[in-house]
Amino acid sequence: MPSLLLAAPAVVLGKLAWVSLRTGGEWMRHRQWDAVATHLAIGAALGGMAAGLAVMALPERG
Repeated sequence: MPSLLLAAPAVVLGKLAWVSLRTGGEWMRHRQWDAVATHLAIGAALGGMAAGLAVMALPERG
């Protein structure tokens, strides 16, 4: 059960990271470089948190 409690937020954070990165890509078309940098930074931070939670959600082997 604890792994499920960590996996659900990891999925949500991963989805938010993807949306932020995709939005940053859309801003490149309009040459809004401050928005691009902001969305890439947010996407990287959320992606890092999602990866950390996903690793903790994995069952231990040994």
